[in-house]
Amino acid sequence: MYTLLTTCPPYGSRNVGDKLIEQSIKDLVAHETGVTEFLTIFREEPLEPYLEEINGSRAVLATMGLRNTSYHVGWAIIDAVDQIRVPIIPVGSNWNAYPGDAQSRRDLAPPEENVAFVRRIADQLEQWSCREYHACRMLEKLGVENTLMTGDPAWFHLPSLGKPMRRPAGVERVAFSPPLSPFYVHQGEQMMRMLASFAPQAERICAMHLVDAGTAGENEVRSERSAAMTPAVARKNRRIRELADELGFRVCEMAGDLSALDLYDTCDLHVGYECHAHVSCISRRIPSVLIAEDARGVGFNYTLGVGGFNGFVRTPGSTGVVRKEITSGYCTSLEEFAMAPARGDVHEEVHQFLLEELSSGFRRYVGLASYLDRLYQEVMGPFIRSLR
Repeated sequence: MYTLLTTCPPYGSRNVGDKLIEQSIKDLVAHETGVTEFLTIFREEPLEPYLEEINGSRAVLATMGLRNTSYHVGWAIIDAVDQIRVPIIPVGSNWNAYPGDAQSRRDLAPPEENVAFVRRIADQLEQWSCREYHACRMLEKLGVENTLMTGDPAWFHLPSLGKPMRRPAGVERVAFSPPLSPFYVHQGEQMMRMLASFAPQAERICAMHLVDAGTAGENEVRSERSAAMTPAVARKNRRIRELADELGFRVCEMAGDLSALDLYDTCDLHVGYECHAHVSCISRRIPSVLIAEDARGVGFNYTLGVGGFNGFVRTPGSTGVVRKEITSGYCTSLEEFAMAPARGDVHEEVHQFLLEELSSGFRRYVGLASYLDRLYQEVMGPFIRSLR
């Protein structure tokens, strides 16, 4: 048995993208090691009640995530690390900050106690698995020399390994995933209008990966330490749903339901902001475009190399780090938005890209399938087999 610290809460937003990461780790471990039993705990829950079971497991597997100002807010393992006697193994760690550009990477400044925690974890590892190259570089800046870019566990949809990328001659069904940040609602509206004009005859889907304070049931108002359940996010999502209805998008609620992601199998294209809508598509060999609204998207786009656009533009001369006490790395404050506002023209750039890809049979995506196959065969698969 392994202990798995999941980023998907059983309450609050119930982000299906986080659920996908959790299940992907379980699938890869089962596929490569034969182990199918897991003790699954949400990362923010105190670990003390589970210590006997944790210490009876083979290891603690956790995605973990580094922020510019701290080790990820909300990781309860920091408080329990002295009581855990089995290895703690990061799997597909990320790095997150807003906006997540080169300046953000230069401004990395976590407190010393968090640097000590990171180095403590690194010292008991052979390799620290990271999901993209910028995460490796950020850990290396803290003195972690044994990073390994394995990719995100969700990059590897096992039934799709070995298959080529789909190259649709036309777009009959397109999925859109909206921005997470309330400050990006106007840009998201522009993207939806662009998609409606780009594929006027296509079936259009608006994929909602999370619930919010306006759509959660009365018994689901408890929230994780993110911005997902704030009134601003609820207002943003309400506007997205209204525009979806106006433009002929069918809204699909996916929160907490992994089977809902199978919808992407029926699509010719995804365009949007949800990293794991993008990942769910490319792992199934479906062309996808990701508009990055923080370091997570920036890192994926840099590492995968196709279909990626920054949704922000850095204000000249702005430096420094905005300290946050929530787990959401995307823009959640006027201070952040002043540092890097949402671009007003990214929908035009994406439109031109889509026209080029459609006319070329999505030529720029051809090598992506073989890249993912090789990465699994040469890096992620051997890493999973090496777990203690």
